[in-house]
Amino acid sequence: MKKILVITLVFIASHNLFAQIEITPFGGWHWTGKIPAYRQDIKVTDKGNYGIRGGVTVRDQMVVEFEWNHTDNAAEYYRYDLGNGFPDYDELVSTNLNMNYYMLGFLYEATYDEPLIPYGLLNIGLLNVKAEITGDPSNNWFTVGLGGGIKYFLSDNVGIRLQARLLLPMQFAGIGFGCGIGSGGGGCGSSVNAYTNIIQGDFTGGIILKFGG
Repeated sequence: MKKILVITLVFIASHNLFAQIEITPFGGWHWTGKIPAYRQDIKVTDKGNYGIRGGVTVRDQMVVEFEWNHTDNAAEYYRYDLGNGFPDYDELVSTNLNMNYYMLGFLYEATYDEPLIPYGLLNIGLLNVKAEITGDPSNNWFTVGLGGGIKYFLSDNVGIRLQARLLLPMQFAGIGFGCGIGSGGGGCGSSVNAYTNIIQGDFTGGIILKFGG
């Protein structure tokens, strides 16, 4: 998936050779929360995270970017046995988790021609989680992110970026579609229900390298 970042930047640059492109390697802290489960909450450890962002200025005060965000976590839960009709919580199980976010971001900057630039952020993308001891070791969730931060440029080409964000991995509970014909005519309808069973967030800092413009 890291190759997607390179392909995205090449594609954007080929369509606008004079666009401002920002490359931002970053590191920080990933707050993961708890996953509700049957008669318990699965605890996921908070750990440091790192990754890279690549963005292009599509117009004044608007940046579109792609992000890869990685963290190695661990989950703890109690294994229970219902063989005797009662759950047995005696065994505490721990498994390592490999978490990767692949996100498309839309930044709105409060200003674009100042050293200090506050901004708001909306992300949409995918969370991939791999566990060591489960029968299905890889799972994917559609994810939404909301956050904001500041950029401070030390020069025309180098800056610092600080960011705080809330991450919401979603699960789709059901998808429905139906059509009917009645005395008043025909019609169709559809619905999608989604919910998030874990709320996460991260705090990151990185170095901005700006090209073009």
